[in-house]
Amino acid sequence: MDTEPIPPARKRATHKGDATREAVKQAAKRAIAIDGFAAVKIADIMGQAGKSPAAFYLYFKSKEVLLHELLEEFRLRLKDEVNRSSEAEDPLANLADRLEAFWKIYREDWPIATAAFQMSMVDQQFARAWRNVRQQGIRGLSAMIMKAQQQGFSPGVDTELAASALCSMLEYTCYNWTAKGGDFPDRFIDDATALNVLTQLFVHAVGWQPLSHASYEAAQALVAARRSGKGAAAAVP
Repeated sequence: MDTEPIPPARKRATHKGDATREAVKQAAKRAIAIDGFAAVKIADIMGQAGKSPAAFYLYFKSKEVLLHELLEEFRLRLKDEVNRSSEAEDPLANLADRLEAFWKIYREDWPIATAAFQMSMVDQQFARAWRNVRQQGIRGLSAMIMKAQQQGFSPGVDTELAASALCSMLEYTCYNWTAKGGDFPDRFIDDATALNVLTQLFVHAVGWQPLSHASYEAAQALVAARRSGKGAAAAVP
């Protein structure tokens, strides 16, 4: 489904109007979290905002226009927080900092990210907008992997493809851990738990180095011992 070009939303030039517009956007996040974007109605959004449904059209032409604006705010927030300069000089520590920023932004705005991702599958404009969000993340992560390679990590890896794969894993993992329709609808995964798992996976994925001959032989012995049922201890010198 391809929609018509989206015109700029009408916006009142008053402080009260700006405040109401912002209230509608925040209400939309809550309403989408409850019903999903496809099912949510403008009346639901305005009910969350405590306003008349007719007032919606003073600020947005449609709920799709509203979602485009929320997605752009999501993209800019990621750009500002995830791609900002870091005090960590070590590339792996820098990666951990960026990962924490991404998780917290996604956790707070998962209804928007989820809605945009779902709409990208049926609407060309959303597909382009979602691709812009992904490309931004891929470029940033690719640059981090390049810096890690300068210190001997991730040798021989295509940084762009590696960044694409890791971003895909991160995005879908965040969806599964935050959205009510994900893998754990009845479980609250706190920040510390989520970041511990994600950091282990990401930092180890980017921070791997070639095994020395000795360590490779030790790893082979460990695998062989486990297969034979002798236990890990038998493989350790």
